[in-house]
Order: sequence, then C-alpha cells, then structure tokens
Amino acid sequence: MDPMDAENHETLARALFAIAVERWHPSIVNYELAEITGVLSSSAILTRALSDSGIPASEKREIITDVFGSILSPISLGLLDLLVEENKIHMVKDISESYKHFLV
Repeated sequence: MDPMDAENHETLARALFAIAVERWHPSIVNYELAEITGVLSSSAILTRALSDSGIPASEKREIITDVFGSILSPISLGLLDLLVEENKIHMVKDISESYKHFLV
C-alpha cells in the first residue's frame, strides 16, 4: 500500500464520520461501507472496472450509480465519487476499517 494511502484512508474515515454525525447516522454509514466492501470483494469485474485508469471517472460514476445509487446514502455515494475521481477505489476496505474505530 502506498504510504500516502495509509494516511489518507484514516483522514477520509475521520472526515466521513464527522459528516455522518452532522448529516446522517454514523452506524448506517458503517453498514454501507461494509456493504460496499462486500460487493467489491465479491465482484472482481466491478472492482477492475472501478480501478481501471483507462476508464473515465464519468463512466465509473455511472457504474456506481447503477450498482449502488438506490441503496446508499448520499454520504457514501459521495465517498465513492471521490475515490473514483482520484482512482483510489482500492481504499474502500481500509476506510471502512478505520471508520469503525470512530464508532466506539
């Protein structure tokens, strides 16, 4: 893992938690992160498509909307949008793990 990713996933988890506390429900976002991680873990094709630097971010956003749009909160969708924009979808699992620490 890129050392910058290690710092960034903790920072993103902290920011996501702060937003969830202010605008949503932290436990729901935690559940959604687990669901996203599960879907990505079980679908190599989806993970490859969202990780492929040759696919434009706009197309990746369409994929995310098709797969997750009706089941995720705007907060979780926003995180996915950010991660595909930066080509960092691989960070979802680490963000999810870091996020859990803020729930205690």
